Amino acid sequence: ATPAFCVVRPVGLNDDWPRGRPVFSQGDVAVGRSNREDVAAVLVAALDAADARGKTFEMATLKGYPPPSSYDDAFGALAYTPSRRATAATYALVQQLLPGVEQDPTRLEMGRRYEEV
Repeated sequence: ATPAFCVVRPVGLNDDWPRGRPVFSQGDVAVGRSNREDVAAVLVAALDAADARGKTFEMATLKGYPPPSSYDDAFGALAYTPSRRATAATYALVQQLLPGVEQDPTRLEMGRRYEEV
């Protein structure tokens, strides 16, 4: 039986970040910002989504795009255990979404924002 849990890990909660389209990744590679209302919408959607059960994923808000009418396809595309190859591909993609001019997450110190790097 599929476990009755779902772990949503939002990145960079920011009160000033606008609402947008939540995007999901897996493998602890997500970078960016999350709008609190978008996080709440994903959490509520995950409660009733069978395809979200037993999965862990990160979430960032892609500003400038409307949210989807349903998260079902996105939840269905998530793996229970992502492969290393899938994680590497996701990492390469999400690095392109990193806010700020210098896209180096290793330079982000505790308490600093990407915009300050």
